[in-house]
Amino acid sequence: FYLPQVLPVVVAGIVWGWILRPDGAFNGLLDAVGLGALRHDWLGDPKTALPSVMAVMIWVQIGYPVVVFMAALQRVDPELYEAAEVDGAGWFHRFRAITLAQIRPETFVVALTCTIAALKVFGPVFALTRGGPENATNVPSYFAYYTFFKKLQVGYGSAISTVLTLIIIVVAVVFIWMQNRSERQDRGV
Repeated sequence: FYLPQVLPVVVAGIVWGWILRPDGAFNGLLDAVGLGALRHDWLGDPKTALPSVMAVMIWVQIGYPVVVFMAALQRVDPELYEAAEVDGAGWFHRFRAITLAQIRPETFVVALTCTIAALKVFGPVFALTRGGPENATNVPSYFAYYTFFKKLQVGYGSAISTVLTLIIIVVAVVFIWMQNRSERQDRGV
C-alpha cells in the first residue's frame, strides 16, 4: 500500500500515462476481458481526463492514510469494544462511538495533509496531461507554473501562487481550529 507513496510522483505519472493511453495496458485489459466497447482515450477526453488524474493521485496517496489509520487503530483499547458489546451496542454504534472517537486526531491530520496535497497537486498533471485536454486538468498549481514559465507572465503567475498559498494557510488554520474545538469538547471544557 505504501510503495506508490515512495515513488516520485512524476515517475508514477509517466507509468500511468503509458497505462492509460489509447493503445495502453488498461484498454488492452478491457479487450482481454471482453469489455472492448469501453476502450477510451482516458487522458485525451475532457470528460475523463480529470477523473483519471484523480485516480492516479488516489493510488499514489493511499499509502499514507492507510499507515496512519492502521497505527491509530492499534491504539484503540479492545476492552472498550467488549464493554460496548456487553451493553448491547451494535456494530455501527461501536464504530461511531469508539473507533471514530478514538482515532479523531489522526483523522484530522490525514484530512488536512490530503487536502493540502490535493490543493497543490502538480506532478501528475504535468506528467499526464499538461493541463489539457481543453484545460480540463488545469489545476491552480499547474496554471501558476504555465503562466509563470510558459507565458512569461511572472507577476500573474506569482499572484496565483500567492493566492494558492493563502488558501492553503486558511484551510490549515480551519482544520487546526476544528481539531482544537473537538478536543475541548471531548475534555468537557
